[in-house]
Amino acid sequence: MCLAIAGVTVSGSEHKRTSAQIAGDDWPEQLAVRVARCYYELGMTQQDIANLIGIGRARVIRLLAEARSRGIVSIKINSPLLENIELADALVERYRLNASDVCLCHAADEVQLAHQLGGAAGEVVRRHIQNGMTIGLGWGITLKELVDQIDPIACKQVSVVSLLGSLTRRSSVTRFEATTKLAARLDAECLYLPAPIVCDSADTRRLLVEQPLFQDIHQRALKADMAIVSIGGLDSSTIREVGLVNEKEFNSVRNQGAIGNFLGYYIDDQADIVEHSINERIIGIPGNVFKRIPRRFMISGGPNKVEALQAVLDQGLVTDLITDQETAKALLA
Repeated sequence: MCLAIAGVTVSGSEHKRTSAQIAGDDWPEQLAVRVARCYYELGMTQQDIANLIGIGRARVIRLLAEARSRGIVSIKINSPLLENIELADALVERYRLNASDVCLCHAADEVQLAHQLGGAAGEVVRRHIQNGMTIGLGWGITLKELVDQIDPIACKQVSVVSLLGSLTRRSSVTRFEATTKLAARLDAECLYLPAPIVCDSADTRRLLVEQPLFQDIHQRALKADMAIVSIGGLDSSTIREVGLVNEKEFNSVRNQGAIGNFLGYYIDDQADIVEHSINERIIGIPGNVFKRIPRRFMISGGPNKVEALQAVLDQGLVTDLITDQETAKALLA
């Protein structure tokens, strides 16, 4: 942070303006400069300044405020992270979000980006976890990194519910599944949907979702107080990475207008579920149903996810966004 105080560092135009003001309104500039120097440069408290100079603390506060408004004191923040704050504010305004956090990532690939995003998101998410809440959790490498890096919290009566079915491939579970570990970090109850994310047929899907156990856990997930999800780019969605969608199906759904994968389903540029046979076999969550959850965190980034992220954000399907600087810029472009 850079500080300039008139009488210590002041531009010529500011000096002329404040001199004119002195003549016109008896502005005690020298006293204000002294107060500002004590406060901003010497680090004294307002009460200490009042005691030193022999004036009331209320007058110290007024002099500091007036010094700022007259340009006697100017404050400039010198940090590359300032741009992230500005980007986050712009995202909140552009997409009508509750909040947004933008982190500075230096990632050579998607795995490194997921690691850095997960670490940045951990602190943000942790602040919103409260006793007695139910947390709905998606899956994916970014959310796994979030859970791996979040600090444990001693919670009471917290439940963590998987929003989506199992990936069904044991070798992939440890890489993408995060529900178990988050529950352990929070000393919370852990609940899974008793079904695969991709069924072998639409008929099998219908049978599974009609089961009472599935209905019970699914309703608990949809009544969560907070949801934490990510999004898959068309080429990098988790269900494709673990082999649950073959190349023929992938090419076909892409030709139907799919741009990414959100909450299990392939979506188009309006965040609508693409009409395709693969989506008829998926046990996912439609966006309009997902919106019933009050607080919905999206943690995602990367150039291959920008189009899908923008569609989801445009439709108001998430309330909070945590992403990286380059993705933020692309979403605002």
